[in-house]
Amino acid sequence: MKKSFDLSNQTIKSNIQKLKKMMVEKNLDAMYISSFDPFLNEYVPLQDNHRFYFTAFTGSMAEVLVLASGKVRLYVDGRYHEQADLEVDHDEIEVVKCGPGGSITGDLAKDVSKFNVKRLGYESDRTSLGFLKKLIQAAQETVAVSAGELAKTIEFQKLEALKEIQFIPREFRGRDTLEKTRSIFKDETEAMYLTALDSIAWITNCRGYHLPFLSSFYARALVTKEKVFIFVTPETPVSEKIKKEYGLEFISLPWTDLPKELDKIQNTLHLKNVWFDPAMSNAADFGMLVKIFGTERLTEKVGGLYDWQSIKESVEIQQMQASFNRSDKAIFNTIKWVKDSLNAGKRITELDLYHETTKKYQEQGAKEQSFNTISGVGPNGSIIHYGSPSDEVIITKNDLILLDSGGYFEGGFATDCTRAFFGGNASDKPNPKYVEIYTLVLQGLLACANAVFPEGTKGIVLDGLARNPMRKKGYDYAHGTGHGVGIHVHEPGVRISSISTVPMKAGQVVSIEPGIYIPGFGGVRLENIYRVEKHPVHAGMLHFVGFIFIGFDPALVDMNLLNSDEKIILEEYEAECLRRGTSLRSLK
Repeated sequence: MKKSFDLSNQTIKSNIQKLKKMMVEKNLDAMYISSFDPFLNEYVPLQDNHRFYFTAFTGSMAEVLVLASGKVRLYVDGRYHEQADLEVDHDEIEVVKCGPGGSITGDLAKDVSKFNVKRLGYESDRTSLGFLKKLIQAAQETVAVSAGELAKTIEFQKLEALKEIQFIPREFRGRDTLEKTRSIFKDETEAMYLTALDSIAWITNCRGYHLPFLSSFYARALVTKEKVFIFVTPETPVSEKIKKEYGLEFISLPWTDLPKELDKIQNTLHLKNVWFDPAMSNAADFGMLVKIFGTERLTEKVGGLYDWQSIKESVEIQQMQASFNRSDKAIFNTIKWVKDSLNAGKRITELDLYHETTKKYQEQGAKEQSFNTISGVGPNGSIIHYGSPSDEVIITKNDLILLDSGGYFEGGFATDCTRAFFGGNASDKPNPKYVEIYTLVLQGLLACANAVFPEGTKGIVLDGLARNPMRKKGYDYAHGTGHGVGIHVHEPGVRISSISTVPMKAGQVVSIEPGIYIPGFGGVRLENIYRVEKHPVHAGMLHFVGFIFIGFDPALVDMNLLNSDEKIILEEYEAECLRRGTSLRSLK
């Protein structure tokens, strides 16, 4: 997450002191601070990310436990171990590095029990109901802190004005809203309460680009079979075209008036069953739902709409492919720019690469980046989600460079791709260690991407295929192998990881992105995006079909390490890249 503003160590220290003073007044032994906003988004503007104000950590995901005495505890997973160490003031913050077998929320909850926390405070509008259940079990008593209480203690920055919510034409997104809702609900007495912004964007066929790197918009929604009620604040601009769209009703109101509006709707529709996703509903919203519908009419629906949303229809696949075609060109042109610049003796920096990537996407028609571009040069490539490119890091021909980027185009579907590459050309001689780790990562990508597997295979099975080549040489990586991709670059509904029990189904779109990271030396990640399809020959089997065609760096591939099957697969892929004009083998 690129910083939009900075906080000094002194400001962080002052904020911690103010929070601890409030905790004393409320007789709290500890306070949980999340990375989320009220919509439980992954990418939250730093201005609205309360965790940032107490740690200065800029990564997208982390959790914070503030104890009444001692250091603030910042919980990060393997993607952020190195970054957290570099960003925080260790006099005030203790970085808790969670391993691959655990989770940041799980480890935090264990510590609540370990430290014998009697009264634990939490922000009710920024804590998921699912996690609150864990906190209730861990602490003797939990105390909800209302939305405005912390804002009276800490000075938070205001968000920028919102863009107008726009309607997406059918050719860019497939079915109309009512075609979707009528396939989900049996009758008009069923409904689903939604705060997952990508799901609201999907069911309404609208986009707003209200948050950094997300095409969705701030809203809450009540989805029924014959109408979707979308609640937005009075300052949210909505296209007049949307207001006329059949099946959608936008209701502008202050969030304090939402309970009254929901009560009016349920009295009109006589709803008997209202679904909600406990993982994507904050505790405050759940309390509101209980007051309106009672527990007898509320039903937990784990995953919300993702069971339907994650299975892409043909028009969505076509639109995503068109977007990836443009992203391919943007990434290839960026890599070419780096190599051409270095060949010409130009001085370019890590920050120049960051900005040039955005420029190349814009040249291909991108409306926005789909996440904060990662442009790590040399040792910075080992920082898995490196988000602070420097104008003092000069790129040289001898460097190993990691570029992870994505964009949004007309349909508002995210793209995502990672390529590590060498600053020099094939005739130059990279560090042999670069070649070794690059080739091992490539072998892992090829092994997983070319798997044939039964329908319903769990993500954990495929995860091992990607890790196997590097594990034989003693390497591994501290992140999952693949995530779903859709309206947001990280979409639930499909996952490939060492703990994933999510079954693979035809129609899913997922990344495959193994990597090797050596702190102080450099890192390699190679990421392509694939759709899951039924195998054309073997009944009951699935396979992957790729969206991305960007060649691999020939200077970093040791062909002697590849077996005959890997060589055939690689040559076929490179031939297609050459045909499309995106093969790195074509660069001089």
